[in-house]
Amino acid sequence: MEFYLVLVIFAIPGIALGFTVHEYCHAAVATGYGDPTPRRQGRLSLNPANQVDPLGLVMLLVIGFGFARPVMFNPAYVRTGRQRAWLSAAGPISNLLVAAGLGVILRVLLATNPWLSSCALPSFNLPVLGFVYWFLVEAFYVNVILFVFNLIPIPPLDGFGVAEGLLGGRFPAPFRWAQLHRSGIYIGLILLILVIPNLTGGGFSPLSYPLFAAFDGLWSHVVTGPVPTIFFPNLEVLLYQGGSGFAAALGNPCLFTR
Repeated sequence: MEFYLVLVIFAIPGIALGFTVHEYCHAAVATGYGDPTPRRQGRLSLNPANQVDPLGLVMLLVIGFGFARPVMFNPAYVRTGRQRAWLSAAGPISNLLVAAGLGVILRVLLATNPWLSSCALPSFNLPVLGFVYWFLVEAFYVNVILFVFNLIPIPPLDGFGVAEGLLGGRFPAPFRWAQLHRSGIYIGLILLILVIPNLTGGGFSPLSYPLFAAFDGLWSHVVTGPVPTIFFPNLEVLLYQGGSGFAAALGNPCLFTR
């Protein structure tokens, strides 16, 4: 339990950063199209209090899935499919850029302090630079998660908005069907991510490969150096152990490694 709390504390700043930038960029694009809704609702802001949903934050930390406060927009201003696609893509793209920027900072930090790569686990006993390193690693990882997960093309995720904006005019029927059944589809995705690892003995998850491929690829090209092997609380338990691994993971840090 103590190790879980350590991971949570190191992860919270990265979650706040990722959610805030993600939703701000949605709001900025909508405002750029002339829509006054985001500004009127206080969403054209980099204040985390305006973007982070407390329940979504708690859910993300406890079960590995969560959400920020979605940005509302007026279709009278976001009129074309291309505009809708760009509005949807702005959030995940911003998370990728944030992760890349954090990666540059990590690269400089590791180049000037190579001993940091030996800080294999986050801990309250680290020196100051060790704290900085793990806050950056967690923030880097969270933003990669937000980039990959939000690009899944199902409602209400941004990937669906991108696909609908680009293809909905030519193939409207499947997108209408998906909108009508959006809650069931999203719940089905979460159950799929939870159930498959249990059915395969923790050996496979449909989300693990794109997530870790994106993380490892960005780390190797931007940060370079040894890849950390312990990350965001609960997510890796979901990916590799399914729901059955959660309780054990709280008392066994090794379950968070890969």
